[in-house]
Amino acid sequence: MTSPEPDPTPPVTPASGTTSNPLNPSATPANTAQVLEASRAMLFGGLWPAIGVAVLAAVVAGLLAGTTGVVAAIVGAVVVIAVCSLGPLVMRWTAAADPMVVMAAALVSMMGKLGLLLVVFLVLQALGVVDTRIAALALGPTALAFIVGEVIAFARLKTPTIAV
Repeated sequence: MTSPEPDPTPPVTPASGTTSNPLNPSATPANTAQVLEASRAMLFGGLWPAIGVAVLAAVVAGLLAGTTGVVAAIVGAVVVIAVCSLGPLVMRWTAAADPMVVMAAALVSMMGKLGLLLVVFLVLQALGVVDTRIAALALGPTALAFIVGEVIAFARLKTPTIAV
């Protein structure tokens, strides 16, 4: 005796008229769209101020330490921009998941970013390819600019973020 095939079409909830994920009833298309919008806004909201601060840090490093300072500042800024971009990208990758999973992934990615920054900085210091003091001077303000830009972009979103 064979069992009947499961229906591949997602159920339609009568109250909202939207389809929901049968494996994850909390993840609706509206939730996914909100997470995607927030991740896009946070990525670009953090990216542009960080690039501006990175350019300024490279100019200051060039004045203080010459060409090697510019290279170190650029390396530090590129590392921090790449690592800080992981948070919004993780949100994008988990957008269709349960909202609690998205939040947990965002928190884990934040801790992972800090650990990754530490590891990359220690590797750069051990290799001795760049002046890590100058790289750190570029890394700190660039990271701060990225984080502040993310927070401002998130605060400016017009979508509700707390469901009651």
